[in-house]
Amino acid sequence: MTKCVPYEVCGCGKRGFFDEHDAAKSLGRAQTKRDRAAQAWPTRRGMVRESRYYACPDSGLYHLTSESKQRKAAPMTNY
Repeated sequence: MTKCVPYEVCGCGKRGFFDEHDAAKSLGRAQTKRDRAAQAWPTRRGMVRESRYYACPDSGLYHLTSESKQRKAAPMTNY
């Protein structure tokens, strides 16, 4: 039996959680799942791990992301 946090698919195609509590609970479950999967591999290189949740500007639902707030706020630079 899987314990699933209730969600609906947002208009942008991502899972949308109804409130911060559900988003935080899902974030914890996702991090645990990724950490367990990482233990089976010799290195974490290339593995994505969700680090926070944010409110969708279109729907108001909450989404999970692996992008940090600092990276999101940093201006794009072309090298």
